Amino acid sequence: MSNLKPRKQPSRILVAVDGSDTSMNAADYAITLARRDKNNDNNEAAEVFVINVIDIPPIFKMLPSDTRKQLIRIGRQQANQIFDIIEEIAKSQGGANLKINTEMVETSSASAAYEIIKYAKEKEVDLIVVGTKGRSGMSKVLLGSVASKVVTYSPCSVLVVR
Repeated sequence: MSNLKPRKQPSRILVAVDGSDTSMNAADYAITLARRDKNNDNNEAAEVFVINVIDIPPIFKMLPSDTRKQLIRIGRQQANQIFDIIEEIAKSQGGANLKINTEMVETSSASAAYEIIKYAKEKEVDLIVVGTKGRSGMSKVLLGSVASKVVTYSPCSVLVVR
């Protein structure tokens, strides 16, 4: 016989978004999964964590302070627009009562994948949902570099969405 253990539905889902079509598809999928979890034993929907990682290259330090602040402000505005869209996705699915936590993380020394994995550990999520490819101009043939690293190093299961 099999030694497989039954898996429970995820109760804490992390989705990483950057505004790309695949990341927004991942967000839609994560919300769908969270709503389905509403049918579990305790009748609560899964908690969804939405993270947007802004990579601030070290070369930005060479820019004038005002320029750096303006670029970061633009990044925050874009993140907030993405978060607003995700809230609308949840409402359109009838998930207006879902607990959705949004956070923008700035990093200058680590990769987006590292920040996603770190966040997953801190929040003790049991599923990460990512898109196959993000907005970066350089992508691998089959899977984006961020998604590939998250799959490889994640402390929990990862769902990759097209």
